[in-house]
Amino acid sequence: MKATKEFFLTGTLLDGPSLVAQGKDLGNQIEMGTSAFCKFHGVSSELEYKLKMAKAGRTMTALTIGLTDWPETKKGLEKIWQKTSDRGFYIDRFIIALDRRMGLPPEYRAGALKETGPMLNSDSEWNEVAHSIQIQPHMGDMMIGSPSSVDNTRRALTAGVNYIGNLSQFAWKYPGWPGDDIAQMSEVVKALGMMASKASQGAVVHSYLDDGFPAQFGDYASYIGWAKFERYVVEELIGAKLAHAYGGLTHDPITKTIVTMAIETLRPPDVCSSFYFGNTTRYTQNIEQNYGVLGVDVLYMMLADRHLRAGSSIMPVPVTEAIRVPTPEEIIDVQTIAHHTKAKLDSIYPVTNWESLEFRSQELVKNGNKFFDNLINGLSELGADIKDPLQLLLAVRRLGPSQLERSFGVGTPTEDPLFDGYEPLVPTDVLKDFLSERAKIREVVRPANWILNKSHKPVIASSDVHEIGMRLVIDAVESLDIKPIIGSVGIDPDELAELALQENATAVLISTHNGMALSYAENLLAELAKRDISPQVIIGGRLNQEIEGQDMPVDVTEQLKALGIDVCLDLKELANLIRN
Repeated sequence: MKATKEFFLTGTLLDGPSLVAQGKDLGNQIEMGTSAFCKFHGVSSELEYKLKMAKAGRTMTALTIGLTDWPETKKGLEKIWQKTSDRGFYIDRFIIALDRRMGLPPEYRAGALKETGPMLNSDSEWNEVAHSIQIQPHMGDMMIGSPSSVDNTRRALTAGVNYIGNLSQFAWKYPGWPGDDIAQMSEVVKALGMMASKASQGAVVHSYLDDGFPAQFGDYASYIGWAKFERYVVEELIGAKLAHAYGGLTHDPITKTIVTMAIETLRPPDVCSSFYFGNTTRYTQNIEQNYGVLGVDVLYMMLADRHLRAGSSIMPVPVTEAIRVPTPEEIIDVQTIAHHTKAKLDSIYPVTNWESLEFRSQELVKNGNKFFDNLINGLSELGADIKDPLQLLLAVRRLGPSQLERSFGVGTPTEDPLFDGYEPLVPTDVLKDFLSERAKIREVVRPANWILNKSHKPVIASSDVHEIGMRLVIDAVESLDIKPIIGSVGIDPDELAELALQENATAVLISTHNGMALSYAENLLAELAKRDISPQVIIGGRLNQEIEGQDMPVDVTEQLKALGIDVCLDLKELANLIRN
């Protein structure tokens, strides 16, 4: 492995254990609030409620919501609570999907681009999250992991939110953040110390694995090993409680059950998991087909939950998720389906072959343990202090998921061009889907090679944290025998324009997802103009935008075209868009 301590631990580092102690001191200065939901159910925290429900055998459910601002989101939650009450059931928790700007310190938020999701702009709005609706709030996005980890964690704890994350987002970039990765990671470690100070009262650090490095691993063994690594950092080094969530990127129901079972073997008995996330990667523009995906997914998640009694909750994904932000009515729809699915569990559970699933899960855990051992021992050999949480988080962030898996994975090193230097032991659904989609795209794209000028220098990047689309764009361009310049995920328009200038790029290709297509494009064009360059701009992905006065993001394809931007709705058309 080429990396050295000088590579991944450069800069002025603070002492990790000292940062943890600072966080604990800050945590001891605040009172942890109790939500309206917990008060109604006579418990002091969501963890107490979850343990109680797990013992009783309740199948809990969750929803995700994040409309244009908090007042709209609150109205949506009120509608959901009222309608589900009228239908005779209740939802246990809601996950609030915040605008990524919430991860920035307050003084930087106004200057960053708006994305999908609400902002919390006042103390009263923070308080309302936990007290205006009789559904327990979960704050995962843009909390722990962000440059504003400490302040956001303080506010969430005080309001009465107990499950706070998302630790897996520690490697995310935040638009408009002028600080470096050391400053960001130091805030993360302090926030984890705050959570440790309230662990005995029910505060739990949350990590949705699919938002972090596991989404970029190609091997489920690495996935499990990474989950163990997070537990080591949070539980052993810091003394906080950790709950995992998983599922959005795995669509095969048997595989999903096995991986869920493996993740749960790592969980201590005094902690309950956050949620099992419904699959999103099999959703398409075909709504009717999406209902079929939903039904199978919810059933298998509920069976796993019944078997494991992990105190998790099932998060069914609305069938419009691949098209736009779901409405409250669409959330009610899938929650109703989930509620009725519960009624069939008693008859299906006994005929499920759990012995076979347990055996395969144990094999996965065994190989996940090997990845963890390889990772810890490898980082130690490279000079990292494996008792210092700051050094560990900074080291793995700088090495990145691909380097980590190639260096410490339990699969096989390979020169097979099908893989990126590493052949996985248990391939992830994401990898299998990527290879399948790549093959289809190559089949169509490669015959177009002859029409292209091979001196093209396209820059490829993602406007937000979603990487899979960007990876497919890179491969499609490489299939045209053109070597692209690779930007990063979550890149700001000024950074992208500067990269295009430095590389003398002939085109800029952007993958976008988070309701910012038009504003990002306008800012990018302005930044390119400042540098007096005019490369071709091609944009693809979810081409919508939050517009003032609109409740939901709207499609902006025509507005993008009017700006002179080429819109790519299908990668098979990419060769036709790239100019000779």
